[in-house]
Amino acid sequence: MIDHFLLRPAHRILEQCLALRADETLLVLTDTATERYGEAFAAAGHIVGAEVVRLTMTPRSRHGEEPPPPVAAAMAAADAIVAPTTFSVNHSQARIAASAAGARLIFMPDVCDEVFLDGSLDIDFAERKRVIDQLARVLDHGRTYTVTTPGGTNLSARIGTKSAVPQSGVCHEPGTISPPPCIEVAVAPDEGTLEGTMVVDGALVPGGPADSPVRVVFEAGQIVSIDGGPQADRFREMLASYEDPAMYSAVELGLGMNPKARIGSGGGLEDEAELGTMHVGIGNGITFGSSIRAPGHCDLVTRDAYVCVDGQPILADGVPVLPNVDLAQ
Repeated sequence: MIDHFLLRPAHRILEQCLALRADETLLVLTDTATERYGEAFAAAGHIVGAEVVRLTMTPRSRHGEEPPPPVAAAMAAADAIVAPTTFSVNHSQARIAASAAGARLIFMPDVCDEVFLDGSLDIDFAERKRVIDQLARVLDHGRTYTVTTPGGTNLSARIGTKSAVPQSGVCHEPGTISPPPCIEVAVAPDEGTLEGTMVVDGALVPGGPADSPVRVVFEAGQIVSIDGGPQADRFREMLASYEDPAMYSAVELGLGMNPKARIGSGGGLEDEAELGTMHVGIGNGITFGSSIRAPGHCDLVTRDAYVCVDGQPILADGVPVLPNVDLAQ
């Protein structure tokens, strides 16, 4: 039986984010822990008139773990995909192949009822896209990236060889992806260039909102120390469990862009989406154009970020700072 409070937001995502048409095939991908959300998306897909295919897999053990081969094949064959799953399918070769084949993808890892109830999906996706696209152009033209926060974060990196990755929630073009309500704009740091200290006072993804600040030190693009309380210990142990040094590599510099998202109110989807926050992604960087490959992807979130590109602010006092001149498209 469909939980009816899920149906309206599900239809909104198919209509506004995916622009799903009646002549298209929609793949609804869930795991055995998230099937009820898939039921709502399937019902919404039938309302649109699309050909709806539902697949349910065993929950993956971590973000970026590959789905079974039949799922990967179905992803590559679909026109549009919505994937409310326990762990993200984004950082996987199956997702890369599906995007290359033209599939439009909405992925919703760590999905929970709060995401559908707290208003974080009730935003103007088109307006957010306008802002995010402007910031993406700044990042595309930038060479240096710096972050400071009142809590003690002080980071710097080069970004001159990378392109921005805007995730506005709008996936109308073939091959586009986004994880609403996690609306963000990101760029990969040039490999080996992130330096400094990050005070994680927002959230660890996975891991949840920060119980107390976690101090993470980066040298030459790699985490060299993680200090704090029990949550820091658990995060350190989780990274060690991958048994892969690439999991300590910085691969993403992201800005949360959802004005209605709140850390602690909707799982990891909202923990890195709150407007005014900045996050560093570590581990697998294929989504962001990094050459670094790893078996998983994690995010470190800091609050009240002041972010500059080439010395000019792009995020200050909790709001984006847009360029006052048009940049080349």
